[in-house]
Amino acid sequence: QLYGLRRAGDQGIGDFATLARAGELAAGAGCAILGLNPLHALFGEDRERASPYHPSDRRFLDPIYIDLAGLAALPGAEAAREAPAASVPSESPLIDYTGVWERKRAALEAAFAGFETAAAGRPDDAAVRAFESFLAEGGEALRRFAIFESIAEARPREDWRRWPESLRDPAGAGVAEFAAAQRARVRFHAFLQYVAEQQFARAAIRAGVAGLAQGFYRDLAIGAAPDGAEAWANAHLLARGASIGAPPDRFSAQGQVWNLPPPDPWAGRRDGQRGFRELIAANMRHAGALRIDHAMGLVRLFWVPDGATPADGSYIAYPLDDLLGHLALESARRGCMVVGEDLGTVPEGFRERLAEARVLSYRVLWFEREGEGFRAPESYPARAVACVATHDLPTLAGWWSASDIAERAALGLLAEAKATEAFAARGREKELLARALFAAGLIEAAPDPFAPLAPEFAAAVARWVARAASCLVLAQGEDLAGESVATNLPGTDRERPNWRRKLAPEVAVLFASPLARRVLEAMKRERG
Repeated sequence: QLYGLRRAGDQGIGDFATLARAGELAAGAGCAILGLNPLHALFGEDRERASPYHPSDRRFLDPIYIDLAGLAALPGAEAAREAPAASVPSESPLIDYTGVWERKRAALEAAFAGFETAAAGRPDDAAVRAFESFLAEGGEALRRFAIFESIAEARPREDWRRWPESLRDPAGAGVAEFAAAQRARVRFHAFLQYVAEQQFARAAIRAGVAGLAQGFYRDLAIGAAPDGAEAWANAHLLARGASIGAPPDRFSAQGQVWNLPPPDPWAGRRDGQRGFRELIAANMRHAGALRIDHAMGLVRLFWVPDGATPADGSYIAYPLDDLLGHLALESARRGCMVVGEDLGTVPEGFRERLAEARVLSYRVLWFEREGEGFRAPESYPARAVACVATHDLPTLAGWWSASDIAERAALGLLAEAKATEAFAARGREKELLARALFAAGLIEAAPDPFAPLAPEFAAAVARWVARAASCLVLAQGEDLAGESVATNLPGTDRERPNWRRKLAPEVAVLFASPLARRVLEAMKRERG
């Protein structure tokens, strides 16, 4: 989770300079790839909307990740140094998104003003020419995004569907008039994308030079918020009156509604899947792999009518062959692997179809079972990514201590009787995992189930997963840091600090801590 990484000199949030350093340190620790949360643009006028899986626009980067110190290379940047304090203490365990963005935005405004002044006097400056080229290459998509951001700051926290009629159609005359009248603001928001793109590119180069062989592993959310820039710009490609969700299942007895408008499969076909192709291409930039969140969306999505419950929803089919063809084309063009997050209710034959297309499956330790026991990782498919857990699941230390169950009970998400059952079931799971590790020769005796997670047991779990036949194996940053609190708890929003927690150690320490070194060395011994 990039936002949660600390670095001396950061501005209160992990940024692209932090990412560059993390890439170098990961490479130095023997890693081949570094996975990231979605870096999608969120809502600049409402920074408390922090979920990277409910973004404003998946095609563009969130400028909150810009490192202000990196502005120094731009002409006119001296103005940014006179802006309000750019650096804030990083000791807080949680990110103050609103405060961070207010300070960053002031510095970025000053940098842009200085840049425009310098550009007027030095139009042939390399950075000025690069910015103009970036605008030209970004085309209509970048222009519409920058216009949306400009309207949104003039009408803060107002759903675009309630804007005046003249501003709802991005191709309409009213929007063109607004853009002409607010040309400077439109250029400012495009400038933020330019700076973010430049810093992200430099981070990828630095990581590659350091030896991160596969580079960054990016993440593409399944959809974008209905009131965001992407939905405004591409309203003609989205269905109205419904949301993507999930039917009731073992993971969620009530089912789920994600408040994400579904893509219209018929509109996508009429468009020649151009919107899908451009979305994939944008998210493969500076990446060696791209994870497709809820990859079942390539073949079907569960639609829930507005105002209804998931029990009233239905699956809608999508043209899998068409979408896989475009995905393969962009993968080949950009030298980028594709990972399909195929967890949950998976259609029959879907995993086999992805395997034929060489899309990597996603195998999570907790879900890989044979009966009650844990399936041997050696039997995982070769074309897969294996890991212990994900951002929606407890960390290894949290799982061992059952702190996730305790938290859900404290939040009223589990009744007392259900919590008692869950604690008992977790005890049995811990015993089964210990048996599997003992049988594999990775531990000499079962650990005390009531004691905190021991580093040697954490390393044994890492070695177990690293034995997977899968071509990629991941370790979570939270597990390297020994964190016990999960990044996100599905079914909650403001009840707990989802997407706001920072890792306790600075990134410079993270890969060198005794626990991290023990885990990574154990994995390297197995991977060879």
